[in-house]
Amino acid sequence: MRRETQNILLVLLGGALLKISLNGTFVRYVRPDLKPLLIVSGAVMLALAAVSIVQDIRRARQLAAAEAESAGHEHGAAEPVGACEAHGHQHGGARSAWMLLLPVLAIFLIAPPALGADSVNRSGDLTVASQQRQDQVVKTSFPPLPAGDVLPMRLADVATRAAWDATNSLDGRTLQLTGFVVREGSEVYVARLVINCCAADAMPVKAKLLGADLGALANDQWITVTGQVKPGSADQASNYVPAFTVTGLKRVDTPSDPYET
Repeated sequence: MRRETQNILLVLLGGALLKISLNGTFVRYVRPDLKPLLIVSGAVMLALAAVSIVQDIRRARQLAAAEAESAGHEHGAAEPVGACEAHGHQHGGARSAWMLLLPVLAIFLIAPPALGADSVNRSGDLTVASQQRQDQVVKTSFPPLPAGDVLPMRLADVATRAAWDATNSLDGRTLQLTGFVVREGSEVYVARLVINCCAADAMPVKAKLLGADLGALANDQWITVTGQVKPGSADQASNYVPAFTVTGLKRVDTPSDPYET
């Protein structure tokens, strides 16, 4: 890869990291607490590119001066054997290197959205609660829930308690859940994706919606639902996905942080 191509890659990649960090879209790809590392990484890449570019300019000027002094001795010199092959190899390598720019340009020009309904559907039966069954042989007692008429909760907490809480702390409690719509045939779910580090390790969590007019809801539409978890619905037969009886539903904007952590 030629140095010019390396410098351009560093500038674009560093600029892309700073762009998504400063405009907030980085949360589509990584956890919010990684923002400082992204900013530092982008700044370091730009600094490295700047140093390299300055060095290349100085080296080019020095080479041009040296060539000007020896120009009279260079006239008529034949190009060394194998030079054409070397140039061709460099050109081929440069073409391959430019392909590396495509993901960076995609961030600049397209800004890929956060993962959504398609990722949940492609995960099949894998969910946060079903994954926990490997370690959760028997149900255990969870801490009591806070008091309140309507309790906002993370979907991951709801699914985990519905499947594994021996105290049945969700029974009779009115909850408020926020997530995006996932349609699987005639069934409709509210879902989120849980990440540990970045979107690459995202794992779905969802609740099946019951008792409401859900026909107008589209995949990836963000909603807030109010209702209650159907007791005993998060079992092996349902792959530990709770059923949620909806008493209230409203459409909401996509949150600034689309993932649960």
